[in-house]
Formats: sequence, structure tokens, C-alpha cells
Amino acid sequence: MVFMLGDWSVDPARGVIARDGIETRLEPQQMDLLLLFAGDPGTVLSKDRIIASVWAGRAIGDDTLAAAISRLRAALGESKDKRYIETVPKRGYRLLVGSDKPQSPTPSTTQATRLIAQGRAALAAPMPSSLAQARVYFEGAIAADPMDPAGHAGLADTLLLQHVMGQGRSLAVAAKAAAHAAVAIDSGFARGWATLGMATLMSDRDFAAAESCFQKALAAKDAQPSAHRGRSLALAAIGRFVDAEREARRVIALEPLSLQAHVDLVQLLLAARRYVPAVAEAKRALALSAQSSEAWSAKGWAHFFLGEEREAVDALIESLRLWGTDKQTLARLEAAHARGGFEVLMAAGADLFETQRVLFVPRAMDIAMLRAGAGDPDAAFAALERAVENDDPTLMLLPFLPHLDRLRNDPRFAALAERARPVR
Repeated sequence: MVFMLGDWSVDPARGVIARDGIETRLEPQQMDLLLLFAGDPGTVLSKDRIIASVWAGRAIGDDTLAAAISRLRAALGESKDKRYIETVPKRGYRLLVGSDKPQSPTPSTTQATRLIAQGRAALAAPMPSSLAQARVYFEGAIAADPMDPAGHAGLADTLLLQHVMGQGRSLAVAAKAAAHAAVAIDSGFARGWATLGMATLMSDRDFAAAESCFQKALAAKDAQPSAHRGRSLALAAIGRFVDAEREARRVIALEPLSLQAHVDLVQLLLAARRYVPAVAEAKRALALSAQSSEAWSAKGWAHFFLGEEREAVDALIESLRLWGTDKQTLARLEAAHARGGFEVLMAAGADLFETQRVLFVPRAMDIAMLRAGAGDPDAAFAALERAVENDDPTLMLLPFLPHLDRLRNDPRFAALAERARPVR
């Protein structure tokens, strides 16, 4: 996603600009400003537009904006003989260098379009290998046509999914930079704004800034279901579950055959402690596909919280079977439940998750939930510490998850919850 701006090479994902082989690291806000200008070179950008894009519309004074522009100019090495950003009195600022976007298709743009389509296809199966391939496709698309916003947005979506899968805590920041590049190129690009909202939520835990992006996405003529999906998570993270459920149901209305949309709703209902509707929605998901391991798992937890232990065990065992767990292991889990009840089953499940690394790679949050259910607070907190270290996005719902209720009175919980960076 590197592109040229005058004599500078700009790499938003790494947050650096380079000239003559020497790299200069920009502050995130400086990079956001640069991407905004790069998306519309030669056009006067009003102060209101700059503030809305870079500060998400938050109230800042003229001095703050002028100081930010000054720092960017200094980073670019402006001088009397070489200017990059011009101040237009009473109107705003504009970038004085840059290349025009091609007005008609070229071989490079045709190649970029093909690579973007291949990247989106790879994202349809979000496994580590597929995500690695998607990233290669999108980076190739950006190299072919740096001014196509869809390539930058696709890369941002890929980086976010890799972050969700625990492949690196810095990936959310890189995703935010890529999404900023997309909306800087096209300020009306709905997919870019939706992705920027999600990246902002995950990287900054800033509800207001993320909400501003989601609203821009929803206001666009090609509004995406992903904007409703991201807004649902943001609302849930601050405890606004009624509004969050409304957004989740809008996703299902737009994508009625999306298993992920149905499972997202079930998980939301679990966090909202609406267990009877959660079971009903899980059944609807399973009516679409009885092979959805996530739907079986969510259904099992909902039954457990309702006190329906046999139904819970059956659903959770089925979810593990669909994940590829062998018959002998499943039999041992059933025996563990018969021997000691649900707590012993949870402990055995956690042991399985901590040792199984071939068929699936469980997240630390999954292990924390199982250890908490097993009545093992020390092991549960150890798993939560790993989740915090990885900046697991599920931590955004930490204040509400019923799976961890047995830990809430422990003195360690409040301190850990703060280090988990709650959404504010």
C-alpha cells in the first residue's frame, strides 16, 4: 500500500514516509492528515472537513489544527524552496503535490480490480492461510493502482481479521491506517468508512470516533451491512444493548442467509443476558446450517445460563465435533461430565483447548471462560492476562460477559478490566 507523494514514499501501514532511502516516522495523527490531503491533492480542504476526518468531528481550536499542520510540514521538510501544504486564508489548506488519478481504465487499474476481487474471495474463508493470501492480493492491488480505495479497504479488512484471530496486536493500528487511506482517496466510500469505524473501535476504543465513521458509512448511497455490524459491536461495548440488537437485526435483514450475522446476534443476546431469545436465534442459525460450530457453541452457553445442563452439554459437544474433535476425545469429555458435572467438563474442555493446536487454535478468551466455568479463577485470570497481552477484541465486552461472572468479585478483576482498555 506504499504510494508516492512528490518525492516522498508513503507507507501508511508502517506509519513512515521515506526519501532518498531515509525513513521518517509520523505520528498517527500526522499520517491521518497526510492521507486526507493525498486523497484530494490541489483541492482546498476546509477546516471543518479536516477536523471531521482526522478528529472525528471533536471540537478543537484553530491553534490545535494549525499546530498539527505545522508538525506535518516539518516532517515533510518544507522550506522556502519546497512547499507541500499551502494555507489558503479563510478557506483552509491544500496539498501542492501529488498525481492525478487516471480518468480511464489502464492495464494497472484492470489488474487492481482483478486482484481486489480475488482478495475478497479469499476473505470469504477467514482461515490463517486464506487471510495471508488475501493480504497478498490486496497489497498487489494497491501496488497496481494506489488510488483505488477498494484495495486499501480490503487490506484494512484483512488486517482486522488477522487481529481478531490473534496474529498481532499492532494489526488494528495498521488496519486503521489502511482504512484512512481508502476514505482519503474517496470521502464517499461507504466500505472504507465502515472499516475505519471498526478499526478505530479496536485500536482506540473510542466510541465517539468510531460512531462518526459508522454514521458516514450509513449515510452513503451504497451503505454496507458491515457498518451496521460494526455499530452493533460498538453499542454493545458501552452497554447499549437495545440499540445494538437493532443494528444486528438490520444486518440479518440485509443478509438473511449470513450465518455469521445470525451468530453475531446470538452472542450479543448472551452478553445482554437474554438467554431465551439467544436459544431461539441459535436455532434459526442452525436451521440455515446444522454444520455451524459457532451456533452450536452459542446455543450451548445459552442453555447453560438457563440452567438446562443436558441441552448445554449436548450442544457444546456437537460444536467440538464440528470443529474436528475426534470421537475418543469427545467420549472422554462426556465421561468427564458424567463423573463430575459441568465444572469438570469445563476443566476438561479448557485442557483440550490449551493442548489442541492442529484442528483449531482457541483464543485465550475462550479458555478464560472455560476456566471460570470450571471454578478455577487462577487459571482463568492467567488466560485473561494473555488475552489482554494480545489485545483480544472480545475484551471490549468484558464488563458484560456472563461467562466470567464468577470472577467479578475477585480483587484482580477490576484492575484487569481497566488494562483491557474498555470502550469509552
